[in-house]
Amino acid sequence: MSSDPGMAPPGPESFPRAMGRALRRVFLWLMLAGVVAALGFAAWGYWVETWPPVVRRALVTLPAPELAGKRIRLALASDIHVGNHGMSPARLDRVVDQIMAEHPDVIMLAGDFVNGEKPGDPAVHIEMLTAPLSRLRAPLGVFAVLGNHDGDTDPEGVTAALQQAGITVLRNEVAKAGPLVLAGYDRYTRHRKAPKSLFKLARAVGGPIIAVEHAPNLGRKLPPDVPVLLAGHTHCGQVNLPGLSSSHSFIDGRSLYDPVFRCGLVDWQGHVVVVTGGVGSGSFPLRIGTRPDFWMITFTGR
Repeated sequence: MSSDPGMAPPGPESFPRAMGRALRRVFLWLMLAGVVAALGFAAWGYWVETWPPVVRRALVTLPAPELAGKRIRLALASDIHVGNHGMSPARLDRVVDQIMAEHPDVIMLAGDFVNGEKPGDPAVHIEMLTAPLSRLRAPLGVFAVLGNHDGDTDPEGVTAALQQAGITVLRNEVAKAGPLVLAGYDRYTRHRKAPKSLFKLARAVGGPIIAVEHAPNLGRKLPPDVPVLLAGHTHCGQVNLPGLSSSHSFIDGRSLYDPVFRCGLVDWQGHVVVVTGGVGSGSFPLRIGTRPDFWMITFTGR
């Protein structure tokens, strides 16, 4: 059989071409796998922020005679951000049920009840707060401080909604909760004062002082006689991946929070700082590597 003179035999360049095509296919498959993985991560994170909060627990023993022989159970929750994907009124009802099931002696809500960045922002849904939060009850009281989203949008409206729900809002004010003195620091509204003025008020009341603010900005500045700080704001980083830090803005690089106080119970130079990850998730609708949570903190004395 004779070969067709018009057909040229395969040349030495065919193998490199074949390899190039194979490598391109591998590259395209890897790109597709990466896109699928990213979408999977996003879907997972979108779902996680709707999960029931984890209940985290701590025992804090203070050298306070007022607490000797007593155990005061305080529920610390923050960052409700009602109205976003992760916090419908129905989910807020379920979160309230979870908190009430713990039978706390006192409840502290550490700010960011709404979303939004400015007055009139359509992301603000104050009207969704009062009905669910009015079911929060504790023998020693239910208290709150405002957060940055509350202060940037409608602090008076948020305060009124909380008060209508029977919650005492501390705006650079102090309140007794049994033997504890709650000192609520407001740094986001016209009520802002120097922390030293707030602590002077707390000392005049008498008793172990528990400082409360939205973001843990006072963590490095607590006086020796203020042993505890309770805060939220950080969402425990919200997206925690290896080599990625969320303590600074990805857009302009500004500091969002002190990474020392990113999350959980921090023992800082003799002070106890508890930073809750929040029950909601703010404007960014994903949680990856973190969970919604609230804390049950038992205070006792020695």
